Amino acid sequence: MNFLENIFSIKFENFNTYKLLKCKFLGISFKSKINIKNKCEVSKTQILDFLYNEENKDFVGITNKPYTNNNNIKPIAFYLPQFHTIPLNDKFIERGFTEWTNVTKMKPQFMGHNQPQLPIDVGFYDLSTDKVMYRQIELAKMYGIYGFCFHYYWFSGGKRLLETPLFNYLDNKELDFPFALCWANENWAKQWDGGNKEIMMEQKFSYEDCDKFFFDILPFLKDKRYIKIDNKPLIIIYNPKLFKQEESTYFVKRLRELAQENGLGELYIIGAKVFGNEDSTIYGMDASVEFYPNSHENLKEINLEGKILNPKFMSKVFDMEDAIQNNKFMPEVEYPMFKTVFPSWDNSARKAFQGGWVFPTTPGLYKKWLIDVIKWTKKNHNEKEQIFFINAWNEWAEGAHLEPDRKFGYAYLEATKEALEDTICDK
Repeated sequence: MNFLENIFSIKFENFNTYKLLKCKFLGISFKSKINIKNKCEVSKTQILDFLYNEENKDFVGITNKPYTNNNNIKPIAFYLPQFHTIPLNDKFIERGFTEWTNVTKMKPQFMGHNQPQLPIDVGFYDLSTDKVMYRQIELAKMYGIYGFCFHYYWFSGGKRLLETPLFNYLDNKELDFPFALCWANENWAKQWDGGNKEIMMEQKFSYEDCDKFFFDILPFLKDKRYIKIDNKPLIIIYNPKLFKQEESTYFVKRLRELAQENGLGELYIIGAKVFGNEDSTIYGMDASVEFYPNSHENLKEINLEGKILNPKFMSKVFDMEDAIQNNKFMPEVEYPMFKTVFPSWDNSARKAFQGGWVFPTTPGLYKKWLIDVIKWTKKNHNEKEQIFFINAWNEWAEGAHLEPDRKFGYAYLEATKEALEDTICDK
């Protein structure tokens, strides 16, 4: 079955889906008093052809002019390793579960909803081996991505989750691409929000874990590919506020001591702006990093009246054109901070019926946001700190991926490359 035909397999309550699709096909309002039945007969095949053309009008093919590194700024893409099976997910979710499980089960929830989001080029890969990483690195280099920042799931006592891709990467020196680690210090929960509901593995703090954590990541920090800022290995801590302030402060202090004792010199430690965390320097860190979309209080919500296809859909949809054109993602701060952008965001595949968020963009809007961020970074950071982050390389179940898909193709990668090229001369 063509994936567009999934639209017709959704079960609706008290809603004439066929009428709505006919209205879209005819270019008239659903609330119009025009007698649709008498205006013309529209077959299911005609509607599917129309939707297929709509689906593919934004598709961009692969570039024939790869990016050449003429811009000093370095975009780093967050990288999710949950594309292989692990015993914990097998036990608590379902046997064989990976991120693709959520991605492929999704259907459009409202008219114009870009779901399902399905990969091309890299395909439905399995990160239990490093084979696809060669192609991921090749694509990243072609479009100007400087490096990956892997989410590292480490828990009290030394337990790890989803670590196989990271150690595959560490062990394979042929994967010639810069990388860093983001300690994803949150609970491992079924809702994928780090919260306290249906916890599969709890994230705790103990003072003894500071040394254990450091020596666990030490081989990564010593790798010649590891990303440095001002010659200091970069470590991101996702949720500093998960622990008490004195605990997070001690953790950072101890990491710095151990780095000195083991010949690494200084570390560059950044805390993410999530769950109310703002200025991470209060913990002794060097800076904060945005992790959108962690906040949406100042964004305009889109009214979906008359467009909902599934009445069980609970996610909120926000107006990204208004947000980007009016610089709502560009707040000024008085503490050191690195910017983050996302190509798009739609965690419906994980939380459609629990109250997720949808931030639909276009490659053009994303490019505008990127250019703003690049200019801001060049203005607010010295030459040794010319980095910003993209969330993400492959967050497929959150609709935040630079990897090419069936609707847009390589458009978001192309927009990234163009933004870097268009700002080469900016200071």
